[in-house]
Amino acid sequence: MNTNSYVSGDFMITKKDTLGDIISNYPEVAPVLASAGLHCIGCHVSAYESLEEGCLAHGLSKKEIDTIVKEANKRISEFEKIPQVTFTQKAVAKLLEKVDGKKYVRIMHDLMGEFDFVAVDAPADGEFVIKANAKDSKKTYSVDVVVDKRIEKLLRGVTIDYDSNANDFTAKRA
Repeated sequence: MNTNSYVSGDFMITKKDTLGDIISNYPEVAPVLASAGLHCIGCHVSAYESLEEGCLAHGLSKKEIDTIVKEANKRISEFEKIPQVTFTQKAVAKLLEKVDGKKYVRIMHDLMGEFDFVAVDAPADGEFVIKANAKDSKKTYSVDVVVDKRIEKLLRGVTIDYDSNANDFTAKRA
C-alpha cells in the first residue's frame, strides 16, 4: 500500500493495491468503488485481487480505472481534513462511569453500524488514543478513548452524545 499523501499526483492507493487492503485502510472509498460498479468489494476475491484486476473483470477500461484511482485518492485526501470524533459533556461524563477502574474506554463498532464502549486496560495493536474532554463551570473532565484506525475513520466528523431518556449514546454527523 502506497502511503504517500495525495498532493499534485501523489497517490495513497494505486491500481495495483488489493481491494481488501484499500477497504481495510481507507473505508471511506467504498462509495467511490461502488459507484464504479465494484459492489463486490467485500467478497473473498477482494483479499487478493487488485483494484485494476477487479475493474477489468467488471469490463472497465484503463481510462476508467485511472479515474477511479484519482477519485478514490481525492476522497481520501478530503476525508483526512474532517475532524476526529468529538464527545459532548454528557457523553464524557457517561464514559467516565464506564471506565470502571480501567485506564481507557474502547469504541466498539459492529457491522450493522452500532457502537458501544467497553473499559480496557490498554490499547491493542493498531489502536490509538483520542482524548475526550469536557468542561463545566467547576472543572474539566477527560477520558482516554481507544479506537481502531478503521473505526476512527468511519466516525470522522461525528459528535457522540448521551441521551439520558434513551439511556444510550447517540451519534450525529456534522
